[in-house]
Amino acid sequence: MLITSLVMSLNQLLPVAILLVLLQVVKKQSSLKIGSALVIGAVMSFLYMQSASWVSQWFEHQGLEYSQIGLCITIFIAVLVFALKQKSAAFYIAVMSTITLYLSHYIIYLTSFWQNNDAGQSLFIGTLLGVGICLSFSVLLYFLMNAIKHRFGMYPLFTLLAFNSAAKLLVALDLASQIDLITNTSTVWDLRNLLSENSELGRVLRALVGYEATPDLMSVLIYSTSSVLFLLLCYVISASITKERV
Repeated sequence: MLITSLVMSLNQLLPVAILLVLLQVVKKQSSLKIGSALVIGAVMSFLYMQSASWVSQWFEHQGLEYSQIGLCITIFIAVLVFALKQKSAAFYIAVMSTITLYLSHYIIYLTSFWQNNDAGQSLFIGTLLGVGICLSFSVLLYFLMNAIKHRFGMYPLFTLLAFNSAAKLLVALDLASQIDLITNTSTVWDLRNLLSENSELGRVLRALVGYEATPDLMSVLIYSTSSVLFLLLCYVISASITKERV
């Protein structure tokens, strides 16, 4: 239970922490904005979890999948808008949507086992370790990305942000396949012998850039297309803004 709790906390909290760090490096937000976004996002996660039985009845009992697909698309658009315009509203929407998407699963996991006396201690320790690892990784990533930003400018940061945002569309794609909106295509490559998704590095890369060891053709196309679109918009608009200032 201890290892399960640790892995679960990393899987659900690390994507939130990484996105928050990347957005913070793009444009630093005040502690009040960050705190309020986290609190509102946590409340939204709890409300989403509480209404899960009701939402699941929508769209012929596929409401949860459709709502999560909507959250993934919302995250991609909000992050793109924030990268282009650095608007506070986009920051709030991106962070709150990400927290709602990931933390709701974690809340369900916690409430399912918390009342079990045998599992309570392991659950608490595993969660505490997971939060500590996420915080430590976030601090290191923040200083690393800041150093890269000061040395090479915004373009490397935009690239990582594009990959991270495109990864959310892969989550939406997986949800769509679960409710038969799309059909699974053939696997393009298999890197499990080289780097498994369940390894320590694999989990970090999955949260950071959406790494998949066995992606299918549709996943590769969506990931590539959305990343290129994200980068083109960032580069073109950034270049036009620079020209206007000159």
